[in-house]
Amino acid sequence: MSTGWVIGYLIGGVLILAVVVLLLLMIRGAHRAAVTAESILAGLEESRDNTAPLWAVNDVNTAIERIGAGAGAVREHLASKDGG
Repeated sequence: MSTGWVIGYLIGGVLILAVVVLLLLMIRGAHRAAVTAESILAGLEESRDNTAPLWAVNDVNTAIERIGAGAGAVREHLASKDGG
């Protein structure tokens, strides 16, 4: 074999090795990104579960306003009976 072929095989081997190393680095990076995305998703789901009761605050406020209005109406009614 001539030295040209040997040099060609060496260069080809180095290029293939470089491609393999780059692919392995890309796969590792993708795996890390997937793990990070899963942990972020878990955190978001936990936040959603922990803040779910906040959606009921408006309903509670509405009920309190109705109770307050009803109590005011009862107070006015009783005051009109006492004064009349």
